[in-house]
Amino acid sequence: MITRPTTDMLIEDCCRELMEGILPGLTDETLKLRLIMTETVLRNAAVRAAHEIAWMREETAALMAYAGRVAARHGSEPLQAALADAEAGPADSLHLADAEAGPADSHLADAEAGPADSHLADAEAGRADSLHLVDVADVYERAGQAFAAALAAAQQAGDADLVAQARELLRDRIATEKEVMATYAVVGR
Repeated sequence: MITRPTTDMLIEDCCRELMEGILPGLTDETLKLRLIMTETVLRNAAVRAAHEIAWMREETAALMAYAGRVAARHGSEPLQAALADAEAGPADSLHLADAEAGPADSHLADAEAGPADSHLADAEAGRADSLHLVDVADVYERAGQAFAAALAAAQQAGDADLVAQARELLRDRIATEKEVMATYAVVGR
């Protein structure tokens, strides 16, 4: 019985079942290999599920701080546009509640909007703080675009200190990727 049914624990339980309950019964070597490779991918997904939102939010903060530092020294037009876009936050995300309501219900809610429905406006304005994966990923992508524009501005300005800071941020990203891939092993190749 799983006492803490988090996504990573559910995936790990499935991995255990694959390796302990199914693999021993397989005789075909190709199927064994495919099962082991599938289990490896699932284990990596478990690691991501346990930490992905936190990692993206932490990296987003670091990327935006870097872009802000570059903008303070070398505010190029593309960088200012990327920062404005990143700060605007996710605009078109679809939450479970929105999907369940359906298009007709959302129009009805708009027509009947009152003080009790002000949460919709709050949700629209506050999606940058959302913990829904789609919103976090969107904010993360926008921060990455701001980072790229900031790095280009730092390189164009010849600012070696800011370029070195960008390299350090990229090293941190690679370290996180290695943490996710820690359980990855190429099997049979």
